[in-house]
Amino acid sequence: MSNEKTVSLAVWDVPMPVVAGERFAIKVGAKSAGGALVDGRIEVADATGAVVASGALGATPLAGTEALYWTALEVPAPATPQIADYAVRLGAAATHFSAVAAAKPEHTLTVTVTEQDSKAALGGVEIRLGPFHARTDKSGRAQLRICNGEYRLELWRTAHAAPPRPITIDGDVTLALTMVHVPEEHPDARWVR
Repeated sequence: MSNEKTVSLAVWDVPMPVVAGERFAIKVGAKSAGGALVDGRIEVADATGAVVASGALGATPLAGTEALYWTALEVPAPATPQIADYAVRLGAAATHFSAVAAAKPEHTLTVTVTEQDSKAALGGVEIRLGPFHARTDKSGRAQLRICNGEYRLELWRTAHAAPPRPITIDGDVTLALTMVHVPEEHPDARWVR
């Protein structure tokens, strides 16, 4: 293997949240300034240091990259709702990630987001309710599984605004929401006179 001091690790596609007591999928990648990572074995350890998942890096780099070798791993979530910390290791190289474990969701929240004035569907809107996150598709629609409870629903999208709103989830819910277009200041405005 190449010089381990030159290895960079990355973790992505960690679900938000994970279901307590179940397994969840992540992707882990490594890149080395010294070239290809031969026999790269990735390990994921829980907060106690116990290895809970491991796998070998793939033989070819991730599409669209020159040298990010990667693998998908199944990691066990903690048995109870909590924030769990994990360490990822490849030889001496290490990084960390956290996952929020929540109770198993019982309900489906369906949200459709449009622009207030034009009524156009808004894709790419990030929806947050506590640990539950989703993003709208091109049609402005998103679905997320969610637990009973009181939440603060927040929407975020570049150049758009919507006030947060309280919401109670005690069954399946469908919402039609709007966001106001807020033009971004021209990036060079302070230089233009």
